[in-house]
This record gives sequence, C-alpha cells and structure tokens, in this order.
Amino acid sequence: MLRSGVMLLLLLILGCSGGDPVVQQTRERFLVSQPPASEQPIPEFREGLADQSIAGTDVITVRARINAGDFPPFAEGFAAFMVTDATGHDGDESHNPHECPFCKRDINSVMARVEFQAEDGAPLRIGAQKLFDLQEMDLVVVSGRGRIDEDDSLVITAEKLYVHR
Repeated sequence: MLRSGVMLLLLLILGCSGGDPVVQQTRERFLVSQPPASEQPIPEFREGLADQSIAGTDVITVRARINAGDFPPFAEGFAAFMVTDATGHDGDESHNPHECPFCKRDINSVMARVEFQAEDGAPLRIGAQKLFDLQEMDLVVVSGRGRIDEDDSLVITAEKLYVHR
C-alpha cells in the first residue's frame, strides 16, 4: 500500500513537471517564438520545385492552416499533418480553399504534407497534436525543405514551426 502511494506521488510530480523530456526537447528543437520571415504561398513553392527554380535543398517558409478538407489532417502516431495555404485571395487568412469554388478545382496545388524528422532523418514517432499542442484549423508558419512525392503531393520536411495562438 505504501509503495503504491509513493509511485502515485512520483507520477503526479513527474506529470506536473513538464512531462516527457524527449517531447520537451523535440518541441524546443522545432518551435519558434516568432514567425519565420519571407513567407511564400504554397502554390508558388510547389511551382518552384516543379520548374526547378527552387531546389529541394532550399529552405522555404509557408503560412498555412492545419486543414485537409473532409479528411483528418493529422497522421496517427507521427509528427506529420496536412496543411492548406492560408495566404488566400488577397492575403485573407480566413479564406478556406476547401470551400472556395475556384480553389477546389485544383485543391492539390494549395495543400502540403508537413513532416518532422528526428536528427537521424527518421520520421518522428509521436503525434504532432501532442508534440506541438496543435488542433485542426490552427494557423501555422512552417519553414523547411520541400519535394514533390510520387503522388504529386508537396511534402515539407519542417525545420521550424510557429503556431499563431
């Protein structure tokens, strides 16, 4: 009985002290307190990769909403999520391309998958919601390197993440 009471006390203390140190260290590696500068709309980033005016080694910054339309945006068990460009028409951050009749015609051009990797390049195996305290429709600014995958989707390997709170 005494031993289980001590274990419960330790769990409460550790739980209140900031949680898993690996999660905290990973969070600190990616999260920034100010949005990275020089944002570029997702369609421009995508076009630049396609015509090779942007190299896969170039770091680009996008402003986006965590939004995958009718699908869940978060990858289960991985630090990855879908975003939709938040520059909108005339810079309107509230614009939702999934509801715009013009944007819906080519929705893939305004979407990207954001992935976070461990220092060894392996995918981070912790949910992005837990890792960064994220929710669907959060406005984020992501800096990273991009590529077009075999499904013709833009993939951003994130280096910095700013969450508008």
